Amino acid sequence: MRQDTVLFLSSRNHCSLIHRVAFFPLQIGDHVFIGEGSVINAAVINSYVYIGKNVVIGRRCVLKDCCMIEDNTVVPPETVVPTFTRYGGSPAAKVGELPECSQDIMTDFTKNYYKKFTPVKEYQQQ
Repeated sequence: MRQDTVLFLSSRNHCSLIHRVAFFPLQIGDHVFIGEGSVINAAVINSYVYIGKNVVIGRRCVLKDCCMIEDNTVVPPETVVPTFTRYGGSPAAKVGELPECSQDIMTDFTKNYYKKFTPVKEYQQQ
């Protein structure tokens, strides 16, 4: 995840005499890249997913394996992004397909990113 990324837990209101809200854990798979300035409120992000910069993913969305969300895209709530697809625009729509080797491409991309990753030094109190 890059800087200025926000992750939310998906929730669902349950109608009863007492107002209740149930929160669902956000599941993120392996080899997922989330660009800076993105706001994620998805239910599931499977493996080998690329999420660009300044992306907004609505509540309870499901991003299947090997998909790509382009920069500046707004994915409406409860959208399911299929495997090997590229989504873009506002609201998001399918703009293309990805090759079957997307899993290998994302594995290489995330491993190279991790090798070059420099952690922020912790703040030292004096």
